[in-house]
Amino acid sequence: MATVRISPTEVQVDDVIYRYASASQADAFEACVAAVDVAHCVTDHPPQATRKVDEGEAGASTST
Repeated sequence: MATVRISPTEVQVDDVIYRYASASQADAFEACVAAVDVAHCVTDHPPQATRKVDEGEAGASTST
């Protein structure tokens, strides 16, 4: 799965952006996603908010 750090508090996984209150919370989520599935990480590290990536948005392209 493609993971992109959008900002210090936002992490994009595939077509969803997860927003956290602090960079350290986002760091923990990003590290978790690197090891296990997203659903598990969302449970262990609940985001403050989530949203779908809008077409044309920074970080929207996950293709190589």
